[in-house]
Amino acid sequence: MDENDSSDADRTEVIDQYTTYVNTTLNVSNRRMRNNRFYVLLLSGTLAILSVLADTQIIEEAGLLLAGLLGFALCVLWYLSIVSYKQLNSGKYEVITSMEEDLPAEPFDDEWEVLDEGQNWRTYITHTRVERKIPGVLAIPYLLISIYAVSQLL
Repeated sequence: MDENDSSDADRTEVIDQYTTYVNTTLNVSNRRMRNNRFYVLLLSGTLAILSVLADTQIIEEAGLLLAGLLGFALCVLWYLSIVSYKQLNSGKYEVITSMEEDLPAEPFDDEWEVLDEGQNWRTYITHTRVERKIPGVLAIPYLLISIYAVSQLL
């Protein structure tokens, strides 16, 4: 085997590793979307059920307080999950850009430069920046339910 064959084999191996690693990043993004979908369905569905139960007076204030606190806690956990996924993706993209140094092109690094590394919202609003607000919005009704329940219990 001559030197060119070895070099081509090395390059093919690097490209295969790069492709595999990029796919793991896509898998994390898919898990992140499923995680978000789970929390949206759980929390919005619970709000719908709570509104029916409260309207028909099947649930009492203690139950509303418990549901409100639980819903609020789930919103906090969801927020922390989003932060965790962001950290994981950031690490993965750092590894990808490092791997790109051995490739003829550096598309992820180039894209990040074009997007001003997410620093200018006019150029690119990072998904995580928007995504982190959703648990906060859904936490508001749960917080209000808790406050209402406490005021009725006192």
